[in-house]
Amino acid sequence: MPETSIPTPPGFAELPKAEQLRYLQALWDQISEHPAEIPVPESHLKLAEERLGRYRQNPSSARPAFEVIERLSQNRK
Repeated sequence: MPETSIPTPPGFAELPKAEQLRYLQALWDQISEHPAEIPVPESHLKLAEERLGRYRQNPSSARPAFEVIERLSQNRK
């Protein structure tokens, strides 16, 4: 999806970061109420299909999400 320039709502920049995050979360909660309306780039769908295909060919190669997150967090230290 191409990036677009959207004006910042008045007063948003002056909010503390925690309030900005709450605002963004509230927006996302509204948007995500109708997931079928959220556009998904074709490249994302293709990548998901490829990864699912690889998993189906070799399910034992998959790792639990928590294991992957732990490995990634170790790499950042």
